[in-house]
Amino acid sequence: MSTSTLKDLPSSNQQKIIHVGTANFNKSYGFGKRSSTFQINDIGKLLSEVGNNENLFLETSQSYAGVEELIEKNARGKLSSKITMKISPNKNDTDFSIVNTVKKSLKKFGQENFYCVMIHNPEVLSCENSNEIMQGLVECLKLGLTKKLGISSYESEQIVQLKTRFPDLNTFQINENVLDQRNRNNKDLISLSQDSNMIFVRSIFLQGNLLVDYLNISEILLPQKEVFKKFIDLCDRNKVPQIKCCLDYARQILWSSGIVVGINKYTDLIEIMENYSNPIAISDFSTEVLNSLYSDPRNWVNL
Repeated sequence: MSTSTLKDLPSSNQQKIIHVGTANFNKSYGFGKRSSTFQINDIGKLLSEVGNNENLFLETSQSYAGVEELIEKNARGKLSSKITMKISPNKNDTDFSIVNTVKKSLKKFGQENFYCVMIHNPEVLSCENSNEIMQGLVECLKLGLTKKLGISSYESEQIVQLKTRFPDLNTFQINENVLDQRNRNNKDLISLSQDSNMIFVRSIFLQGNLLVDYLNISEILLPQKEVFKKFIDLCDRNKVPQIKCCLDYARQILWSSGIVVGINKYTDLIEIMENYSNPIAISDFSTEVLNSLYSDPRNWVNL
C-alpha cells in the first residue's frame, strides 16, 4: 500500500504519470523574472513523496550541475525505477561509453535501474555514429539498467522520424500547452501512443507564465500579452484557476501518458496533484494561441 501523503490518481488515470523536473534544484531555471530555484529545504519531502507515490517520478539530467549529488544525499538507494535520466551523448561516444555513463549515475544514486534513459539532445542521432549510440542504449535495456528508452524533443516530426529509425525508442517528451495547441490532435502522436509508446507533455505552464497575471509574464512575452489575457478570460468564464485549466488541457490530450512539471516548493506539488486528480472541469479550450515564435522557449534568447 502506498504511504504517500498525497491523493493517488483515480484508476481511470493510472497512466497519467507526473514527472517532477529537477532543472531548478541547484540553480535558477527559467527566463527573466519567471526564473526560479527550488526551496532546498523541501527536497527531502519531495523525494520521499516520489518514492512512495506510484504516479510520481523524478526527471533529471547529468547536465544539471550538482543535482545528482542532491538526490544521492537525500534519497540514495530509494528511487529505483522512479527516475528518468536525461543524457547528452556526443558524436564521439561509443556503445561502451554510453553504458558506462548510465552505470556511473546508477552507482551514484545507489540503485539498480532507471525508469527511462532519455536522450536530451536528439539531434545527435543524426551524426555518423548514431547507430553505435543507440546500440549502447539498447545494451542498457538488455542489462536491466533502464526500463525504457526515449528522447526529449520539440518537434513531432523528429519523434516520428527517430521512432521509425530506432524502434527501441518508446518514451518521448514534447512541448504542448493551452496557448500552443499545435499537437493537440496530432494523428502521428496518437498512433504512436496507441502502439504502446509513452509520450509526456512538457511546458504545460510555459515556464510559469500561464500561472500569473498577464501583466506579470516574462518581458519577452509582453508583445503577446493580449493572448495571455484571453487565456485568463477563458479561465474566468469557466470559473477555474489557471493551474486547473492547464492541467485539464494536458489530461485531455489523447496521446498523452502524463506530464513533466517544474515546481518551486513542495506545496506546489500538492496543488498540482490535487488539481490533476480532481474531475476535469473544462473541455472547451477555444482561445487565441501564441505566435509560434513565442510559444517555443528555444526562441526566447533571441527575442
